[in-house]
Amino acid sequence: MGTADRLRRDRPPARDLQVLRTAELSPSMRRITLGGTELTGFLDEHTGPNIKVFVPQQGQQRPVLPTLDAETGRYRWPDLHERPTMRTYTVRRYDEARGELDVDFVLHGEYGVASNWARAARPGDRIGVMGPGGRTCRPADWYLLVGDETALPAISAIVEGLPPTARGQVFVEVGDATDQQHVETPLDLRWTWLHRDGAAAGRAPGLIDAVQGLEMPSGVDVSAWVAGESGIVRGIRRHLRAERGMDAKSVLAIGYWKYGMAETEYHDKHNHDRD
Repeated sequence: MGTADRLRRDRPPARDLQVLRTAELSPSMRRITLGGTELTGFLDEHTGPNIKVFVPQQGQQRPVLPTLDAETGRYRWPDLHERPTMRTYTVRRYDEARGELDVDFVLHGEYGVASNWARAARPGDRIGVMGPGGRTCRPADWYLLVGDETALPAISAIVEGLPPTARGQVFVEVGDATDQQHVETPLDLRWTWLHRDGAAAGRAPGLIDAVQGLEMPSGVDVSAWVAGESGIVRGIRRHLRAERGMDAKSVLAIGYWKYGMAETEYHDKHNHDRD
């Protein structure tokens, strides 16, 4: 197999999808169900929890997507004047039989390109999707899942995919009680909601305090998955690695966003603080 063939195999295509329906999950989160003929084969060669979404520029009916070059196997990107805005999201649900892909969008502020698109999305609107890919928490005897509302879709998908015998602790920070959602959770996996109650997202100490005060079991294999605001994620990772003595393979910590910084700038400067 040549280099171009290997690259094409390893690089998922960008898919032009349409909005099938929307649902208000809470005052701060909206579910967009996507579909279309190009969703076929979504999991044929690529797996993982994450996708890239391509939001069309203002005035475009559909995004101008990157294409895979037949000769080189590399992406060919649209010119800057028509290039869509790219953001990273989590697959909340994929139903191959129904041809549906659910993506949950946090509706934060008035300046997020993707959240503004999701807030106004209606059936028939178009958006691009590339993926899936990325890593998730590994199987273990005991799980620690930690994040803010931006990590809630990923945490929910992880929890719903765990065996019914799974044990552990989930901490999710949201604005207030109206932002909580129902998630089917194994009996021995405790889910705790933390409320900022007026504090700014990314500036509340609740998640770090909760993890530092948690009594974790000893002598068992623990898998920790942490995501959310960069500074908080780094603080929790330092605590788990330095003070709890957890090794690198047991802690997957990802900064989903950084206070005061757009995702593209954050990715370019910090690569989302990924392990």
